[in-house]
Amino acid sequence: MSSERSAARVPYALRAAAQEHGLGARKGLVQNEPKRFPWGGVLPVGALGVFLGWLALSYAIEDQREQGAWYYSLPLLVLAAIPLGFVGYFLFAWLFRPRPPQVWVGWYEHGALWHIDRGETQAYTWDEIASVTRQDVKVTNGVTSATTHRLTITSEQGAAIVVGDEFSGMVPFAEGLGDAFSRARVPRDAARLEAGERIDFGVVDIDISGIGQGSRRIGWREVERVDAQQGRVEIRRHGDRKPWMTLAAPGFPNLPVFLTLADALRRRHES
Repeated sequence: MSSERSAARVPYALRAAAQEHGLGARKGLVQNEPKRFPWGGVLPVGALGVFLGWLALSYAIEDQREQGAWYYSLPLLVLAAIPLGFVGYFLFAWLFRPRPPQVWVGWYEHGALWHIDRGETQAYTWDEIASVTRQDVKVTNGVTSATTHRLTITSEQGAAIVVGDEFSGMVPFAEGLGDAFSRARVPRDAARLEAGERIDFGVVDIDISGIGQGSRRIGWREVERVDAQQGRVEIRRHGDRKPWMTLAAPGFPNLPVFLTLADALRRRHES
């Protein structure tokens, strides 16, 4: 029953675009989730303001009756107004803030698409996608840490589909889409390499003879290994204690494709 309700919520335009572009069966779908009002942080502040306001009014009434000077409680009234004003401002800002549109992003057997509620739809086959980039960044403030996630799908024409943590189920969705894209892209890029092309992966490129960055290059026979770990991509040369080159893994376009092709070429040239 729940799967039927979920399917019913998928916009018809999204299903029609997938069929029109021949994307095949849907494998993954995410949509942005509206942020919930942070009652857990606002209610205690509001309760404190109400308590202080009640206390201040009680003292003001008592002072007026006994001394005819209610304003003796004015400092306490001002103190009570601070949390109440904070809550009022927060409620106003929340109710009148600009709300982001509802967005769906799906990946299919043969591609991916993006649809905005009552708006446009972008659909691309795997061959029409230039890069899939993951940017998972761990942020630490000295006490606690959290990881932010971001997936960017860039078409050959430069249009970008971005999926972040505001999309429920973003991490497994990104992993599934990335794996599917890599399986489709590796044979295509391997054929390009065999045809003598040089393929760019952001700040580095590879060809049949080696890997490099600008004029700095290393032949596959010299490469000991190319791997990604702890947020870094390391290219190591035989006999060197330090990596020949170190690159940031977050934001590295088509990283699984790069690692697969680099490993295959390195093994081919092993002596």
